[in-house]
Amino acid sequence: MESAATRSGALADTPQLNKPRIGVVNYLNAYPLWAALENDNRIELVRGVPSFLARELEADRLDAALISSVEYLRHRAHFVCHPDLCIAARNESYSIRLFAAEASQPFAEHAGTLRRIFTDAASRSSVAQLSVILHEIGISVPFEEVSDAADRIPRLAAGEALLAIGDTALNHLRYPSYDMQTEYYRLFHRGFVYALWVYVPQKASQLAPVLASAHRAYLENREQYLHRAIERFAFPADFTRHYLTAIIEHELTAERLADLEFFGSKNI
Repeated sequence: MESAATRSGALADTPQLNKPRIGVVNYLNAYPLWAALENDNRIELVRGVPSFLARELEADRLDAALISSVEYLRHRAHFVCHPDLCIAARNESYSIRLFAAEASQPFAEHAGTLRRIFTDAASRSSVAQLSVILHEIGISVPFEEVSDAADRIPRLAAGEALLAIGDTALNHLRYPSYDMQTEYYRLFHRGFVYALWVYVPQKASQLAPVLASAHRAYLENREQYLHRAIERFAFPADFTRHYLTAIIEHELTAERLADLEFFGSKNI
């Protein structure tokens, strides 16, 4: 299989004294965006959660990174996003969930009983989305950021909830929870863009084709990459296939771009 960089030609003719450092999120929902870059020796991949990658990008220690949409919206005077790629969902996400001791009530009713919400330190977009939802339904609950989300989910008490993202959320689907994109869509009839490829404008001509080519390589060899994803992330095969082909979207269409701007008007 050709590497994304070779196929794009963007890096092939450039002396690689300093490899482009590209920050990636090691979650199942992000895998289709960077899977084809993994064995490309012209690129150095740096793995981390979105909040860490955003800090590294701002500090100029990364050339590009997959960061939360809220971080991009807050800093877009200095950065640009890839015009065609993202991580998004339409009316459900599976992987952005508010866990609670029980979740039998409608979300708005249950939210009114909460005394505090623990938030996963990994991402800012999901926290901002939850804030927008709570504001829209007229509920104020204090947030407390934690770094041990997975350990807390089984131990939540009445009046507590925890917002988890990515594979942490997927690994705990057996526990009571609410899909935050389902609640967001119910309120606004809008999809949501969770993450974007972001870089400084001066590097767009070099990096945008490489990132686009990586996603194209994934699509052209999707079955092979789906098998790799099943082995790598250890979710059931049917679930992985459905999640990556029917739930999570990776194209920044005009509709998703409008969703991004709508969220920005609500939150920024």
